[in-house]
Amino acid sequence: MTRPFFRQLFLCSICLLLAKSGYCEKYYLDALEGNNNNSGRSGSSAWKTLDKVSTSILQPGDKVLFRAGQVFKGILLISSGTAGKPIVYESYGSGNPAILDGNGGKYAIASFNKEHFELRNLAVTNFKTGVVGKEDVFDGIYIENKDGGILTHVHFDNIRVFNVNSSYIPKDEGKLDQSRYHGGVLFYTMGSKVRSNFHDVLIQNSTFEKLGRTGFNFRSDWDDRLAYSKFGDDIGNGMKDNWTPNTHVVIRKNIFRNIAGNGLIVRVANKALIESNLFDSCGVKISGNAVFNFSTDSTVYQYNEAKNTVYNEGDSDARGIDSDYRTKHTIIQFNYLHNNGLGGVTATGGPGLGDNPSNFNLGTIIRYNIIENNAGQGIYISGRTEGLQVYNNVFYADENYNDVVAIKLNRWTVYPNGAAFNNNIFQFKGKNPTYSFGNSTNVSFSHNNYFGITPPAEFPDQFPFLVDPELTNPGKSPLGYKLGSGSALKSAGKVIKDTVQRDYYGNKIKIDKNPSVGIDNSKK
Repeated sequence: MTRPFFRQLFLCSICLLLAKSGYCEKYYLDALEGNNNNSGRSGSSAWKTLDKVSTSILQPGDKVLFRAGQVFKGILLISSGTAGKPIVYESYGSGNPAILDGNGGKYAIASFNKEHFELRNLAVTNFKTGVVGKEDVFDGIYIENKDGGILTHVHFDNIRVFNVNSSYIPKDEGKLDQSRYHGGVLFYTMGSKVRSNFHDVLIQNSTFEKLGRTGFNFRSDWDDRLAYSKFGDDIGNGMKDNWTPNTHVVIRKNIFRNIAGNGLIVRVANKALIESNLFDSCGVKISGNAVFNFSTDSTVYQYNEAKNTVYNEGDSDARGIDSDYRTKHTIIQFNYLHNNGLGGVTATGGPGLGDNPSNFNLGTIIRYNIIENNAGQGIYISGRTEGLQVYNNVFYADENYNDVVAIKLNRWTVYPNGAAFNNNIFQFKGKNPTYSFGNSTNVSFSHNNYFGITPPAEFPDQFPFLVDPELTNPGKSPLGYKLGSGSALKSAGKVIKDTVQRDYYGNKIKIDKNPSVGIDNSKK
């Protein structure tokens, strides 16, 4: 045996040992000083281009490092790691994160049936210069699962996606698919041969801004079901239930800002968690709520702030959080929804028809939220929405907001059924606050507080409070909705079964005792 052979064997052994600790090899990129003929294994022998990384064979646990402060133009194609050994793409060195620039192409980063990878501390842009037409549909980051089965562990941490000017023009005469499926980031599960989804998707500490059409988006071809069907059931029109949700989706501590349409759309997911995000100035060019879930089960929104969603003349959407249709058991809690152009929160069942339609919204719960200074409406409910519970929220608008419809229950082929409003505070200082219920059925009110607005006549409150709630400083910040020490609403609410254990401010709620009306359950 020769010495080179022993050296190679030694290096391979070291690589295997390093792989067990999380990575095998580091590859460096330097857009200014690098050379694709280099080894790439140090900063002084760095590669130069994205194409070099995309065409190289990476091993589980490898890291790809882009020099901070530099711009890398082209397309980065992602490689797969394995369980416990993800391939990591991130910046190195001092300065701002490296920018991966798609230069107006189809995308800047793309993944095709890859898994076990992480993007960290990187910036991504894809700006097309010149005139952007209706046909210009592209993304910053595109993640595809085509008949790939379960693709696991896709993590973004401290990513900035910005200046993606994909077309925001709506569909025109059926010629183009100008739907919401493009913009900053798209996860797309497609195909029909292998039941497929994503598992363990973590998006955190990231910023998505100046994007058209949508900030962050999920799409799936595995989304067919009826309200009560199960996988494999016949659902009519020669179709079968194929609903295959993404699982363990967590989207937390992100900023969605200055988005042409919707900031975030979560589709076809089970138990997705959307928490501690800021949505600011969504819908700036086209109708869109800040965030919505569609075709999901048990989505939870909590501790988010949604503000300044823009109402453009003729828009149908311009609200904060939307529990959209084909959904079950969505929970919207502990959110601060304010200064949106058409309302704070909405739930819709879509145009439901028949005994078992494909459009439905079942069991949405909206609780312990601050819904403040939203123009047009406080809460909007439409279509086949059944079993809605709205309790322990504060609906507030100051003297600058006139003609607000506090609650609007609207027809979308059918009217909502079975909505219950309990323990809410409705305080309006502007002129002419109203309600609109249409022909909704089985709507109930109990233990709500009305100040500056009369109780609803169509569905009388069983135990109304017609007093000043004595909020400490409403309309200024989330802290302004605590109850004054002498408030008649303390410990005066209706007992709600299966509620949360703590209120908006973290005060404990005893589930067998009367809670306070509103979001503050403090005793002092």
